[in-house]
Amino acid sequence: MSLQFQRDQQAGKFAPAARYLFMPGMAPPNGGPDHILREATNELRVINEVTTPEQARAAVRRMADQGIRHVKMWVDDRGGTYPKLTPDVYTAIVQEAHARKMTVHAHAIQLADQKAVVAAGADVLVHMVQNVALDDEYQALLREKKPYWATVITLGDPVEVCNDDAFFAEAMPAAVVARIRANKERVGLTAHCAAPSPNAPNREKTLAQNFPLMIAAGVKLVLATDTGIHPGHTFGSGEHVELARWVQLGLPPAQAIVAATKTPAELMGLDDLGTLATGKRASFIVLNANPLDNIRNTRTIADVYLDGVKFDREAVRRKWREQR
Repeated sequence: MSLQFQRDQQAGKFAPAARYLFMPGMAPPNGGPDHILREATNELRVINEVTTPEQARAAVRRMADQGIRHVKMWVDDRGGTYPKLTPDVYTAIVQEAHARKMTVHAHAIQLADQKAVVAAGADVLVHMVQNVALDDEYQALLREKKPYWATVITLGDPVEVCNDDAFFAEAMPAAVVARIRANKERVGLTAHCAAPSPNAPNREKTLAQNFPLMIAAGVKLVLATDTGIHPGHTFGSGEHVELARWVQLGLPPAQAIVAATKTPAELMGLDDLGTLATGKRASFIVLNANPLDNIRNTRTIADVYLDGVKFDREAVRRKWREQR
């Protein structure tokens, strides 16, 4: 369905919209996405479940034959509750993918797993080590390999829709906003409007230490989030939260903007997007305030253009307001 959707969008069968991208995932049986996503992925059988190098190579070949240029692999045991891809299997995924000019994205959240997938040649590192400090060995490996890096910090943060900020409230139906604000319980990794986790100070200390070390090692930062998993982290608005977190952790706003525009387009092979230049698609936003002065000004959106066409944001707002 994803391949057909892409073909239909490229053929102009839909109204102007953001470019739809996807990649298949690789994991052992009953591994991979967290329990929230597993409710759907198990039923739809969308994970390529592999347990041997031969199965992994065959799956990558099938993807390549379909013209798919990116593959994701989960290297995470979810605190000992999930099976995890073994080194021989994820090494086979990387080798086969690279032989077929494919890019490998690796989900890994523990220091040892991040070291392993970077050493194996993964092109994109997904997530940030949030529980221990990075050691010298890993920093040296990052300086050598210089992978792309998607931090995906904010799923562990309190949701900003709990604050009186219209930017987040208008990104979803009012009834959903009300349900989130009324729910004071902590659910999984993410709070609704609950008090901060008791571990929050330790997490913040580790983030403040590890983020600049990753940047100093020369990784290529790209904007990506876990939006869409939980109602409090919505597509569109959640990306702005991740941007603000980077700047809070010391990244200059100009570098944050490049990591949200030019670098992701480069990574995904979208030569017609990512910068404002002659010959590229006129897909951009117009702001009412300068994000170089304050990164939160990325939220002061006046207009959105997709392929040169002004997007009717007010029509979308009206639809949200009608939802219950």
